[in-house]
Amino acid sequence: MASKIIVDQLEKTGGLLTPLTLPSVNATTGQYMQNDGSGGLSWVAAPTDTQGVTHASQWRLTADFATTAVPISTNLAEVNAPAGFGVLGSSMTLASGKFTFPSTGYWLITFCTVFHFNSVSGDNQSAIQTCIDHTAGPTFVNAAWSSESGESGQSGAQSISYIFDVTNTTECKCQFTIPFLTGATTTQGDTALNETCMTFIKLGDTP
Repeated sequence: MASKIIVDQLEKTGGLLTPLTLPSVNATTGQYMQNDGSGGLSWVAAPTDTQGVTHASQWRLTADFATTAVPISTNLAEVNAPAGFGVLGSSMTLASGKFTFPSTGYWLITFCTVFHFNSVSGDNQSAIQTCIDHTAGPTFVNAAWSSESGESGQSGAQSISYIFDVTNTTECKCQFTIPFLTGATTTQGDTALNETCMTFIKLGDTP
């Protein structure tokens, strides 16, 4: 025969601990019991895990160019080919070469560039620039930077990265630049695969 205990409070023998007062309503699916610190128990929803990777996407340069660009503002598109590409969470948005983040938090930004030195030897630079005061300036500064030299007919690649604390999605933005090059140097892009490309991964929320 089944049995049950009917009580309003639970208290340890001896009375040295705060009595626990049971909830007065039933729980719904997925709820768990929470103590208010004074012995009052209630049913609450399970917390949402705001840590971990919740957003990840890539953008690519879709056509070659052979000039400096501060910032790169044309022929940029979110990766959509070949089959099997993926976007996690909300996408970045782009206006005039400036990228806006879909949410605050710590973001890993990676910029990969592919260059070809056409007819003569040359030099080039690439940079990730960030801004934390977009409506007040804006003032973009180099957050990561790289340079490379090559001989005629050679190709080269660079990869730079930066962890950006996005505290405000209106103010905190980033852009990508090719601020310097010499010789007949081409920054390479393609519509069907990643050559020069940008990766955005949200690592977690700001504590």
